[in-house]
Amino acid sequence: MSRDFQTSWMEIFLQRVEEIAGQEIREKVEEGKENLPLPNTAKAKKEISKWITQAIEKFDTLVDENKRNDILVATCPHTYPKKRIREMKTLFQQLGSIDKLIEEMLKDTSWGGVPYYDYPERVGTFIHITKVPFNPKAHRVAQTEQEKRNAYCHCPVVRKANLEISPTICCCSGGWDRQLWEGILGEPLRVGLTKSILKGDDCCVHTVEIPAHFVEGG
Repeated sequence: MSRDFQTSWMEIFLQRVEEIAGQEIREKVEEGKENLPLPNTAKAKKEISKWITQAIEKFDTLVDENKRNDILVATCPHTYPKKRIREMKTLFQQLGSIDKLIEEMLKDTSWGGVPYYDYPERVGTFIHITKVPFNPKAHRVAQTEQEKRNAYCHCPVVRKANLEISPTICCCSGGWDRQLWEGILGEPLRVGLTKSILKGDDCCVHTVEIPAHFVEGG
C-alpha cells in the first residue's frame, strides 16, 4: 500500500466498495483510476484529490444511503489507540454506567485543551458524538467561517479537496467512533452521520446506536 494517505485511503475505499456493494459497482466507481499519476508531486496529489471527489460523487449515485454509510465506516484507515480503549472499557466496567463513563471522558482534555474523546452525549439508546476541532487553537482564533471549517476538519482527504467534496465521505470517521464504543461495550454497533460541516452544519456529529440493556433502566 502506498505511503501517500490519499492513495492508501482510496485503495481501502475501493476494496470496501467491492466487499459490500460488489465488483460491478467497484468497476464503475474506479473508472479512470488507471490514468492517475504517482503521488510524487503537489500537482499529482491535486489530480488524485480531484479524482477522489468525482469518484465519491459517482458512488453517491450508484449505492443507497445505508450501504454507503456501511462502506465508508468500514473504510476508516485509522486504528484507535488500544490502550485508550482498554482504559475506557475497564472504567465502564467499574462505573457500570455509560452516563458516568461519559462524565469521566469529558475530563480528559488532552487534545489541545478539548476532550480527547470528543463530546459524547447519550439520549435514550443513542450516543451522539460531536467531534472536537482537529486544530483547537486555530479554531479558537479563526476569524472567518472558512478558517473555522479548515481548523475543524480532521480528514486529510477532505482537507486536500479544500472541503469541496460530498459529505458522504464524512461517514468514514464514524469508523473511529465505532472502534472505541465497540471496544468498550464488547458488542457490534451501528454508527451513522448526523451532522457534517460539509452539509453546512457548524460541527460534525456521529450517532452510535447502543443495545437497550446498556441503558440505565432499560
